[in-house]
Amino acid sequence: MDPNYDKLAAVLTGHSTKLLKGERVLIDAFDIPDAMVVALVRSARERGAVPFVNIQSARVSRELANGVVPDQYEAKATWELAQMETMDAYIAVRGADNIFEMSDLDPDKMKQIMRAMKPVLDHRVNKTKWVVLRWPTPAMAQQAMMSTESFEHFFFRVCTMDYSRMTAGMDALVELMNKTDRVELKGPNTDLRFSIKGIGANASGGGHNIPDGEVFSCPVIDSVEGSITYNTPTVYQGVSFDNIHLKFEKGRSFTLSLTIPSASTKFLIPTKAPALSGSSPSASTRIFLSPCATSSSMRRWPAPSTLRPGKPTRLPIMAIGRKSTGTWCRSSVPNTVVVRSGLTVSSSVRTASLLSRASIS
Repeated sequence: MDPNYDKLAAVLTGHSTKLLKGERVLIDAFDIPDAMVVALVRSARERGAVPFVNIQSARVSRELANGVVPDQYEAKATWELAQMETMDAYIAVRGADNIFEMSDLDPDKMKQIMRAMKPVLDHRVNKTKWVVLRWPTPAMAQQAMMSTESFEHFFFRVCTMDYSRMTAGMDALVELMNKTDRVELKGPNTDLRFSIKGIGANASGGGHNIPDGEVFSCPVIDSVEGSITYNTPTVYQGVSFDNIHLKFEKGRSFTLSLTIPSASTKFLIPTKAPALSGSSPSASTRIFLSPCATSSSMRRWPAPSTLRPGKPTRLPIMAIGRKSTGTWCRSSVPNTVVVRSGLTVSSSVRTASLLSRASIS
């Protein structure tokens, strides 16, 4: 067995979920090698936990979704929720041989399925110890414009690093952000300004996502002014989004431009109200490559009812440079932090493609 499998399994069952003796853990395996599933099962047992396994396939999932009938996924959610309610922890490793596998599915069917399965997601996120990550595949290597072998080396180097070493640096950044009022993001076609005063900041160092390494907060909603451009292509549910540009006035996005297949506009902003801004994470992992396309990561900008002022929220606003994440530094203006660099701004909140952080539940 590849020793990297054992190392990664140890991170997921140890640092991320901290499995204890007698705890039940559900391992969700999406198109990954059996050997990695075996490594996770063995690692869980070594910690005294009791492993359970779901084996899933993107092609089979697509076929089921393509012919969905009323109440089909509601029935599925009933027994999946019953299963999840018996678990203490959840580990999902998700492969993607073809990032466009879901590209020909009706967006309305996808929304129907997501609504039906939401109780399962809510219980897993709120009631279990969980971690999710992507599996390195040739498709991901293509997105990164790397050879499969080089990409795998990069992936395992990032995902098996000692995330506990980030704690001191992230704590220092939390302290700085907790004292900060104004934040400015500046880069090509990006000049965004907002306040995080009184919001607070949270550190994320591999507890729920691998790879990881960020401190995140969210803006005071009506303080967001300016514009941001996402210049890294993103694939969501098999549809490619590119050149996304948003302009904000008093926290609401009144201007949206992007490159997207015309048939896929249903994925964006499903309300007539201007969309509110999301969170502003600052990555701290120090292993980076040049920007590449990201998959399964762009979420719809939320309707006003889904964001709560004063509550840090994981939503897609992220700045990453080619050789660094950009630097949080004091401005000449009191209580202001400026993030500057030759920014590459990615709409990804899930780095299977590795710009140093993953995310998403």
